[in-house]
Amino acid sequence: MKKIPNWVYIVLFIGLLIASKYVFFSRKEEKAGSKPKTSLPVAVNYFVAQSGELGNQVFATGKVGAMNQVELLPEMGGKVASIHFKEGETFEKGSLLVKLNDADLQAQLLKIKNQIKLSDQKLTRLKKLLDVKGVSQEEYDTEDNTLAGLKADEAYFLAQIAKTSINAPFTGQVGLKNISEGSYVNTNTPIVSLVQMKPLYVEFTLPEKYAGLIKKGATINFSIDQNTGTQTYSATVFAIDPKIDESTRSLRARALYNGDEILFPGNYVKVFVNLESIGNVVMVPTQCVIPTLKGQKVFVCKNGIATEVQVKTGVRTDVRIQITEGVSSGDTLVATGLLAVKKETKLKLLKPVH
Repeated sequence: MKKIPNWVYIVLFIGLLIASKYVFFSRKEEKAGSKPKTSLPVAVNYFVAQSGELGNQVFATGKVGAMNQVELLPEMGGKVASIHFKEGETFEKGSLLVKLNDADLQAQLLKIKNQIKLSDQKLTRLKKLLDVKGVSQEEYDTEDNTLAGLKADEAYFLAQIAKTSINAPFTGQVGLKNISEGSYVNTNTPIVSLVQMKPLYVEFTLPEKYAGLIKKGATINFSIDQNTGTQTYSATVFAIDPKIDESTRSLRARALYNGDEILFPGNYVKVFVNLESIGNVVMVPTQCVIPTLKGQKVFVCKNGIATEVQVKTGVRTDVRIQITEGVSSGDTLVATGLLAVKKETKLKLLKPVH
């Protein structure tokens, strides 16, 4: 009898394995198909949407600024003859702060005045002679023109002398001086800063979506203490920027503070802005709104089934967000378990979210 080769046994063994695999998995699929899967409802908390009036308070950061402030610079170079201020003092508008040496200008002005006096006397004599035809009209006009030129020179030197007196352009408090008597200054030398300390303004920015809600005359509150905000002050909006900042998409506004509290320009403050109230607004918890590639959506429970609804949003607070389109008053929104909820998922409502 001929011996069967070993490779035949190997081929038969592999064939039996393949056949058993198909038989096993086909029975398993038949078994699975005979018992269809039953989906259990997802337990969620819910929120019933209601419309109402929104008291719109917005928080923003701002800074205190002076209505007028300037770094005083001389209009011409020269030696400091005298300093008429003490650092930190308040001066009225027009007060003399610094005087530069003007001796050379005064001498030239005196010379011009003498020339004007002589020219004026000569012109008077020529006028008498002109009346009797003793001189020509041309001679008289030439001297008249000379007198006019001398008077122009006088006005020029008076203007130059005025530049040697550095006066306060407005009422304010001077800062720390940067010069001393006897030092030489030029037009780039800072003399001292002058700041109007009262009234002050608070400048702040709001997102562009609030642009139509803030008006001139509105009252804001602000706090210097960024952490606690226990001490607050009031200011009145007096100016609103007519354009939106393209880089930050925000709107700048300024409010006038005329109180007695000692504030310093440059202080950073926390601003509380009470905007106009909005009526008939649907506000829902922010957790109900799901961001998507196409916008935002919510799940609304209808007859125990989750329905996906695309929405548009508006004003946002720390815990609520306004729904401007897609949700009506009385709709029941899914508030928890959103990761397990999909379109047409069966829902089991547990408790409402407030």
